[in-house]
Amino acid sequence: MHKLFHKERIMSRTDYERIGGRATNSSLIPVLLLLIVAFTAPALGQINATQLNETEWFNVALTLYNQDRYNDSLQAYNNVIGINPLNAVAWNNRGIDLGLLGKNDAALNSFGRATSINSSYAEPWYNIGVIYDMEGDLDSAIKAYNRATEINPNYQKAWFNKNQDMDSMGIGHSSLYNEMTGNAG
Repeated sequence: MHKLFHKERIMSRTDYERIGGRATNSSLIPVLLLLIVAFTAPALGQINATQLNETEWFNVALTLYNQDRYNDSLQAYNNVIGINPLNAVAWNNRGIDLGLLGKNDAALNSFGRATSINSSYAEPWYNIGVIYDMEGDLDSAIKAYNRATEINPNYQKAWFNKNQDMDSMGIGHSSLYNEMTGNAG
């Protein structure tokens, strides 16, 4: 069963700042820009990088991702990171594009950057688990999902994938609990 990545969508300014992004003074979503990119720009290179701000590039990247244009989305996230190298969400989403393009080592590096920028950001840990699952390294995947659920105890997809991997390995859920808590079971 293929496990899906977790990509951040457009979010409120407060949420964006909470996970490491910088909000701009503009509260308008560049809808016109997104329409232009979606329907008239066959190549991302036709957009002048200096004409867009961090939030606009982020929205362009999401639009391209939603069109399954992962290489172009990756380039747009590179532009976001070029403007703000501390944007943990962009690093996470960049990692997803890399993972979808089969560049797992680079994806893991991007997720690692996201977690080093914001240690309380659970989604990159989940995505690290997905990469390890894709590579068949269930032990490392479980550890990554565990970290995601430590950060966010309500992260249902991480719990589901962790439990599924544990079942695949024949590890009882109580055995892992005992191992994590130090209880003899």
